[in-house]
Amino acid sequence: IRKLKDKKYRKELGLFLVEGAKACEELVNSNYQIKYTLSCDEKYKHYPNFVLIDYDVLKSIATTDSPQNVICVSVQPNMQQISSEGNSLVLDELQDPGNLGTLIRSALAFNFKNIYLINSVDPFSEKVIRSTMGAIFKVNICKLTREEFILNKDKICDFLIGTDLSSIKLEKKELKDRRVAVVIGNEGNGVSKDMLAVCDKVVTLPMTKEVESLNASVAGSILMYEVFKK
Repeated sequence: IRKLKDKKYRKELGLFLVEGAKACEELVNSNYQIKYTLSCDEKYKHYPNFVLIDYDVLKSIATTDSPQNVICVSVQPNMQQISSEGNSLVLDELQDPGNLGTLIRSALAFNFKNIYLINSVDPFSEKVIRSTMGAIFKVNICKLTREEFILNKDKICDFLIGTDLSSIKLEKKELKDRRVAVVIGNEGNGVSKDMLAVCDKVVTLPMTKEVESLNASVAGSILMYEVFKK
């Protein structure tokens, strides 16, 4: 279980850690399979596969210095499920776990329930799980290559929006009754040329000249909100 702090073992074993009362509660109320619930507090004994452990043992498993009293070990879902329903967030080589966690939480808030990861950071690292505040258990996460996404683009969405430095606004009539996908690129390099080539529209967010660009999670959140609002 301690080895699950390492991406290599999460991938090899198909498991991941969930820490804290709020996140574990969201996990228990989801469709995820829970292999163990580890706690030094018997109030969690109604959680699946409960094991009572000492706090020192729990602390040795946890990734935080002062962990809460419960940790769950969960089975990773099948991340090959392409959805043809609803809006989607596409992340093209996003590398920062904090950005991914924030974007997943924003995606759920603005009704983008499909998250497509193209060569991006591990969604089941402790930093991602923590920053989603449980939102990750309520969205469909799918890992694809760039080629697989492009091949399945028409199944996934009707209107794909990319971000670049061109100054074009979104129009409400463009989004009506359409399944919309928003693609956010790598923190340093932006959206890849191959993805931009298949976008139906490329937009930028208007801002003052004092700032050259926005953080990926901020830009993605604003763009999803604009789609949600329209």
